[in-house]
Amino acid sequence: MQKLIKDGAIVDNTYSLVNDAEQVISENSIVPMQQWIENADTLGKVAGIWIDAGEGVEALENQDLSQLDVVAVNFPAFADGRGFSYGRLVRERLGFKGEVRAIGNFIPDQLGYLLRCGFSAFDFEQDVNLEKALELHKPFSVAYQGDVADPRPVFLRRG
Repeated sequence: MQKLIKDGAIVDNTYSLVNDAEQVISENSIVPMQQWIENADTLGKVAGIWIDAGEGVEALENQDLSQLDVVAVNFPAFADGRGFSYGRLVRERLGFKGEVRAIGNFIPDQLGYLLRCGFSAFDFEQDVNLEKALELHKPFSVAYQGDVADPRPVFLRRG
């Protein structure tokens, strides 16, 4: 079973990502966002949805996300920053409390930034050493700007 980093630990990935229309969908499936929105009545219970780069999160504003365990965000390239914005919007604007998972082509060096944007799980490509990536799983000790955990900038956090 494939592994991932979730909440600071290496764990089994119990969900399967659906990226093919022919793939069987179950309660452990993470389906494309548009497929879930357009077919929510016929899909039944799924574990979550995944958002592709360029889709945005606006289509989720009137959806009930509390029924989902996971909202995954796809990074098509490590230099594509849209996923960072999507993660933060899912947490702050949509108020999603479940797992926000990074999928696709991102690198371990980005973990600190992803944590600041509200990501809690990281499904790396198979060639990434998860033990080494886990060493980078920590937020910055001091950051000027606020983040999803504490939106205050540093000058408001000073005692």
